[in-house]
Amino acid sequence: MSSITINDLVYNAKSGDQLDNVSLELKSPQVVGICSNDTGATTALEDLLTVRGKILNGDITINGVPFKKYKRQSKKEIGRIDDVVLKGKTVAKAVEHTLRHRKNALKPEQALQMLKSLKFEPDQMIAALSEAEQLELRIAFLLTWQCPIVILSDAFDGLEEDKRQMIGHLVKDYAQKVDALVLFTSKNISTLMRFAHTLYYFNGSHLTSARDLSMNDGVDCTVTVMGTGFPIDNAIKLGAHMLEEASDETRFLFTGNIQTLLPLLEQSTITDVRIEDATIEDELMAY
Repeated sequence: MSSITINDLVYNAKSGDQLDNVSLELKSPQVVGICSNDTGATTALEDLLTVRGKILNGDITINGVPFKKYKRQSKKEIGRIDDVVLKGKTVAKAVEHTLRHRKNALKPEQALQMLKSLKFEPDQMIAALSEAEQLELRIAFLLTWQCPIVILSDAFDGLEEDKRQMIGHLVKDYAQKVDALVLFTSKNISTLMRFAHTLYYFNGSHLTSARDLSMNDGVDCTVTVMGTGFPIDNAIKLGAHMLEEASDETRFLFTGNIQTLLPLLEQSTITDVRIEDATIEDELMAY
């Protein structure tokens, strides 16, 4: 089992980003989504896990090892998407290169079998792949290393929608089978909610809240109701999180089946309803 425990941490990352008074505990198997209004928190967490920066207050243990003693183990136990480089003319040659000197990694034949399920062939030329396909291949290579802690950063955002679904489910399956912790971020709330087991919300360098998505059956949307008479209390009972309330307009975040809201929208004094994808800003206002 992998674990990360952070207590009252104030941290200056090598990148210049910070974490302020952050406390959280992560245990595998789990896919963790970082929802933030900038890249600072994600970058600082990545630097923290790879022991690049300075702790000013608090402490962190990674797999039971204190921060200062973890540096040697980090290269073996943590896999980062930024560390995956495609070398070799063909997919098969790239597999050989990426698995070289990796003790706990899949065998080349196992890796090629997994890539075949993603529609990659051994003799495909790397140079002929699109940028999105190369990113997909790098994510797959990262998983072949079988690291107990995986940092995907915002890799999902660079994939085509159909492949994002396929890779996202592969990552969730990986976390379960390898008993791993996988961390990622995204600008897309739908991506975060589909593939994370838990969401951590950061406003700048501060952790504001955490949200368990294990029982979640939908993706957040933002509903704007124009007019009067909307029964706000009933909407809240159904799971609405109010964002803005005015005399003739109500805006809220909603998760679940939008059909359950329809009876509340039948007031004759309601003039219009807009339903849109939730944004990072909406999420941080609600959570």
